[in-house]
Amino acid sequence: MESINNASFEESQEEYKKIKSKSLSSSLSTDSDSASSGSNHKESFDEYENDEDELSTNSSFIKEVFSDNFEEAFKEINSIKNKYNYIGMDTEFPGVVYNLKPITKDFYYKTMKTNVNGTKLIQLGISFSNKNGEFPEKYKYHTWQFNFLFDKEKDKFSQESINLLENNGINFEKLKKNGIKPEDFAQKLLLSGLVLNPNFHWVSYQGSYDFAYLLRILIKDNLPETEEEFMRTLNLYFPSFYDVRMLVRDDENLFYGGLNKLIANLEIERKGINHQAGSDAIATVEAFHQLKEEGIIDNNKIKTFKNVLYGLGIGEDNENTIKYMNNNAENFKPNVENEKRYNPNNNMMNINQNYIYNNIMLNNNPINNMIYYQQMNSQKQLNNYVLNNCLQYALIKSYQRMRTTMLTNNMNLTKINA
Repeated sequence: MESINNASFEESQEEYKKIKSKSLSSSLSTDSDSASSGSNHKESFDEYENDEDELSTNSSFIKEVFSDNFEEAFKEINSIKNKYNYIGMDTEFPGVVYNLKPITKDFYYKTMKTNVNGTKLIQLGISFSNKNGEFPEKYKYHTWQFNFLFDKEKDKFSQESINLLENNGINFEKLKKNGIKPEDFAQKLLLSGLVLNPNFHWVSYQGSYDFAYLLRILIKDNLPETEEEFMRTLNLYFPSFYDVRMLVRDDENLFYGGLNKLIANLEIERKGINHQAGSDAIATVEAFHQLKEEGIIDNNKIKTFKNVLYGLGIGEDNENTIKYMNNNAENFKPNVENEKRYNPNNNMMNINQNYIYNNIMLNNNPINNMIYYQQMNSQKQLNNYVLNNCLQYALIKSYQRMRTTMLTNNMNLTKINA
């Protein structure tokens, strides 16, 4: 068994306790240009009636989604996604049910993996904005709150977490009767083009559990065995994502206290009900954009910590990541699971591999991603949905190249004949 640095070990234990006690808050937002993918639906939100499940007047932009209005929700999302490609994300889940002893460097990932594999997602909130932080105001909704099938009589949960969710308005009887099946959601999400697409930027706050639950639904399997495999798979499905807590980690006033304290410090008004996924998703993406607007996080930091989750993951530009962390050693104390990868004296091969991998991710090509994924000897093959998406992408691109070549040849022949 490897020895563990005491400071890092204690921080990991502290972080584990925070996850266990909180176990329910996170959200997302992102950065880049406009998006392109999926089908273009033109319907306006005006044709949709008021949703009787809206939580309050301050929740009017949040659409409650159950199995009976599930199809309609994705039509609405497809109608705005190309102009609003920054997606704030948060989940609500049954808490930490399985407690592992923190005796190894990867105990945080193992604890997360065991709990995500052994429990079910309860709620997912996604909130759409553009690169300037503007919400689609001319539409009725900009945030969708998906409620999943969950049965307290059968499914595992932490009583403390369930009490918190019930106290904040989540109706578990309705989830049991009218919750969305995860496999149905996975199919719609994959076909929407919101995943496997670097033009969409996902934003979370302390988002490791959020992304883990969502990834497990997408792959229809347990999470990968190791943290490295998890990050590779996550980068495949989500080529561009950010963790707001990671971005503010060197600012003591903004880092400590969680999402509620962060938005309070930024004077962001909460929309919706705390500890519901839609509300936290809005708060997260608003915080992300305001941090950029006020210059608290600059483009260099955004690039450095792209595709890095708090407690997990490797940055897109590893040399800058290492340099940044070394220069801010007093403020930035990496968790145990990151210590090996962020230390330039350790495991340079792994760093180089991830640097190559992240550059492949920039190519906006699922085929390249799939080839790399296979080259890295992953224990599991990509799930059928992903393969279908990749093959479809390859066929489309091949057709486009062939058609372009034919048109060019025809133009050249016309010039010669003339």
